[in-house]
Amino acid sequence: MAIATGNFAELLWPGIKKIWGAKYGRYPALYGQIFENKRGTLAFEKEQGVTNLPLAAVKNQGDGISYVDPFQGFQKEYVPTVYSIGTIVTREMAFFDQYNYINQLPSFMAESVRQTEETVAFNVLNRATNTSFLGPDGSALAVSNHALIGGVTAQSNILAVAADLTQTSFEQMLMNITDMIDDQSLKIRANAKTLVVPTQLAMRAKKILQSDFVTGSADNDKNVVKGATGLVISPFLTDSDAWHVITDLPQGLTFYRWWDAEI
Repeated sequence: MAIATGNFAELLWPGIKKIWGAKYGRYPALYGQIFENKRGTLAFEKEQGVTNLPLAAVKNQGDGISYVDPFQGFQKEYVPTVYSIGTIVTREMAFFDQYNYINQLPSFMAESVRQTEETVAFNVLNRATNTSFLGPDGSALAVSNHALIGGVTAQSNILAVAADLTQTSFEQMLMNITDMIDDQSLKIRANAKTLVVPTQLAMRAKKILQSDFVTGSADNDKNVVKGATGLVISPFLTDSDAWHVITDLPQGLTFYRWWDAEI
């Protein structure tokens, strides 16, 4: 169905003081602050996990060296999904439009696509505990038992007991991140990089990260997590009490883009 003069008859005559409802202030791009953006060039892209080596073993005098092998890890395959949006305008409507509304339609479509990207990206966090959406290890994104290739133990990336965002729960998550291990159970130096919260937790997150003293306490204790991470407040998160901490580890959240426009 095309946009014709009959659909926007009021735009064909002079005298309207103000056209409103289409232009608003927009959020800056958010998902790029927590996702690594990559360019896809093939029909599908694959990323392959590998391990290093485990702890060394004691070797008694005269004994041979204990040889070990690294392992091939999990593989993730990315397949492009195409999104599109368009509108049709009659020649007459474009010609008789008195307020330049029709000429703004391309920018409206660009904003629709941009917010579609934000929605698709943040749905990864919205579905973090949803077992209908599994990662390469066969688990949801946020679980207590991510399989390790070495098979010795499992890796958790959630709190042992689910908790709302508080000073205490945030401190515990920072400590958990410090204790993370790799597939061979070696300690890795992971650091919390960004706290990601929905708009409903924005003020609480700012208090935790910006206050000089511990929030929610009558004691005069120094806030040791002030400025510990960056902060992303996303209106694209759908759970009002879910919060996430992104680390500085490589190969984290990934967003592939194959092309920018119709070709």
